[in-house]
Amino acid sequence: MTADTLSSNVVNYLVWRYLQEAGFGHAALHLSKHWIRDPESLPFTKNVPRLALVHLLQDGLFLDQLQSETTNCQRRFDFGRDHGRPFSMRNGATLTLDQGIPAHELAEPSNGAVPGAVQDHVPRKGPGKRKRAPPKTNGIESRILPQMNGDAMDVDHNGTSHVTNSVRAESEAVASDVDSPTVDQIPISTLTIGQTSSTQIEKPVDLTPDTRMVSIKEKDKRVTITQWAPSPSGSFLCTVGDSLLRAHAIPLAGDDSQTMSGDLAIQPNNFSPTAFCLASHDKVFLSVSEKLVNEGGETMETEKLYKVTTSTTDNASEYRLVSSTAGVVLAIIWNESTELLLTLSTDGKDGSIKIWKDDDSSSEQIPKWATFTESSLLDACWISDSEFVVCGTEIFQVYEITDSLRLKQTHQTNVKWEKVLYDAPSGIIAARSMIEQTGFLGIIYPNDPGNLQTHRYPDQYLTDIAFRPQSKTASFLPTSPVLLATCSADGFSRLWDANQPLRCLRKLTAENGNNQKENVSFSPDGSLLAVAGPHDVIVWNPDRTVAPVATWDATEIGKGNWDPDTEGQFTLGWDPDGSRFSVTLGNQIAIVPFPR
Repeated sequence: MTADTLSSNVVNYLVWRYLQEAGFGHAALHLSKHWIRDPESLPFTKNVPRLALVHLLQDGLFLDQLQSETTNCQRRFDFGRDHGRPFSMRNGATLTLDQGIPAHELAEPSNGAVPGAVQDHVPRKGPGKRKRAPPKTNGIESRILPQMNGDAMDVDHNGTSHVTNSVRAESEAVASDVDSPTVDQIPISTLTIGQTSSTQIEKPVDLTPDTRMVSIKEKDKRVTITQWAPSPSGSFLCTVGDSLLRAHAIPLAGDDSQTMSGDLAIQPNNFSPTAFCLASHDKVFLSVSEKLVNEGGETMETEKLYKVTTSTTDNASEYRLVSSTAGVVLAIIWNESTELLLTLSTDGKDGSIKIWKDDDSSSEQIPKWATFTESSLLDACWISDSEFVVCGTEIFQVYEITDSLRLKQTHQTNVKWEKVLYDAPSGIIAARSMIEQTGFLGIIYPNDPGNLQTHRYPDQYLTDIAFRPQSKTASFLPTSPVLLATCSADGFSRLWDANQPLRCLRKLTAENGNNQKENVSFSPDGSLLAVAGPHDVIVWNPDRTVAPVATWDATEIGKGNWDPDTEGQFTLGWDPDGSRFSVTLGNQIAIVPFPR
């Protein structure tokens, strides 16, 4: 099938529209002056969606990359990673065509000017001039229909391409859907690539100066897990690490009082945590690998599962051994309404699922339900009071608790799934995996529970995923968007609508913000999205992603307080009231207030 031929009118109109949408109003006016007075009068303009030129260019880059990969040849178009300043030059008070206002409307004759003549220097429009509504489009995935006008223009159609990052205005295009290769016979789709948001309109708030550091004085006690929890007196941060289980009561911004820290009681003195769950402000579950040394100097390790409770009156804590036979527990998930504790453990090859009924008896407990799998398990999530999902190495299963533990659904997969999440309002399950540099997103929809859709992630090193919290009072409709945020170690983050079909809404790019990203986290009310890595944190408003609303730069903290090259687990978490977030690396903990 022969590709449609572009005409000069189509190309000129696409350029003219892009100049308007990117804020280059004076340039758009100059183009219309030398081409046609009213570009919107052309017969095909109603078929042109917003950012159409960028869509076409991005699709060309995508096809170029595909051709390069399939033919093993060099890419023809490679503009590198540095595209200069990631914002467009605005025309200020002279002229702005951001709303798609035709140039001839901004250049109406006045003071005896000749009708139809476009002025070289257009004065600022008066307040009485009513702006025309922007042209309607069919959405970001619309394409130009083959209605041509003007003289034909020869276009080379051999390209095929890489997804590179445009840094002009709001525009990264949505690439065309293509069939991607399979991985170990499992159907994998290539994800549609969304727009990049990179227009810097307002300078983001710098959160760095108000950072409060929490000291872990013991250099050998590296923090591996942090979690915020509400308490009767506010909130506290629980930190878990090597021989470390500690709660920190951290004053709010503006309060000059000192951070109060206290260790929670637990029997072993030399242990490494394997999993942790903060069930409530006064109850945590912790699995550890305890190191024991006998009189002969020989070392052995035992795995134990503990419950630690604290008193709200005197801040005292006590622990209870839940099990010394639970194995190496890799995940602990608490179900508040049923008070059931789900644990996943492994012996290095096979996995086991155990469900415990919370009981404060002094003796060790026996799990209420248990089953075993032939593959190691890595993560799980409750999807109802009686159902849960588990995932791991080439395993993805749904279980139901009745009188017994019943396997409800097995999904065939050859992917190692590392994290699974559930969005309760929509009933959508999402999972993350990474094989070497390639990431995968798994999606299960409630109306097709037997189908695990596996999508190849467009960026390298997919590191984290997070659903946007929904308001408890908000009603969910089948057409409502379900925001899923993702990040990758190559520095880029994306916002997806996880509702059918999965599609990328925006590729988030900020000036000087493309350092590696390890975690994404929505604020508890869903109004903010933090994307973080050892070097910086970028905070976005997920509803207005033209530019980030705030940034935190670790390099400005100083090596005495924060070293991004420190070895250890990086973590990110929001305070329950959304007034601050924490970032942790090694034994470095930074508390960053967020102005509300």
